[in-house]
Amino acid sequence: MKRRAFLTSMGISLIQTAMAAGIGLAEEKPATTPLPKPAPAPKAMTATGPSASRFPDVTLTTHEGTEVRFYQDLVQGKVVLINFMYATCTNSCPTFTANLARVQQLFGERIGRDVFMYSISLDPEHDSPQVLRDYVKNYSVQPGWTFLTGSATDITTLRKRLGLRDLDPVIDADKAQHIGVVLYGNERLDRWAACPALSEPREIVKYVGWVEGSRQVPA
Repeated sequence: MKRRAFLTSMGISLIQTAMAAGIGLAEEKPATTPLPKPAPAPKAMTATGPSASRFPDVTLTTHEGTEVRFYQDLVQGKVVLINFMYATCTNSCPTFTANLARVQQLFGERIGRDVFMYSISLDPEHDSPQVLRDYVKNYSVQPGWTFLTGSATDITTLRKRLGLRDLDPVIDADKAQHIGVVLYGNERLDRWAACPALSEPREIVKYVGWVEGSRQVPA
């Protein structure tokens, strides 16, 4: 028994000695340069502004193939005109687009600088950026007027939040009967209104002048 106790005590002593030796060796290792702490993940951008709670900040794609956020990139702090269309429309869209092209001409160089025009597709499954680029060329649309596509769900949400919908759900679901209205506003001042897309172009320019604080109409 004494021999067994002696061997046991010797074993524990050897383990303790080895652990102590290990600690000593660890302490004698050359110091290493600590790795730099990883940069914190960027915080998600939060939309702020007078109309941030009114407009959904959905992701859309421009006719040039660039992904944008509706509120933060297109609307916030800007004077805008917004309407809905789709490239294969043969009923009202061609006349709406042609009329708005005249509006763009009246604004001249101010489009894309002081005033921004956006046309959003009601048929995103068909209207790819390439289809919209062809549409832009067909109507001689100039820079500053952006055509947009995206997911059907996001576009439906956006259209309804903008108030561009029919109260009859059957009619509202039929894109061929979509409302021919242009929403215009000044997000910085939170001024918003709408007019028929076939309004006389000079009148549309005048309406936009009211919301941006200027009543000057191009000659």
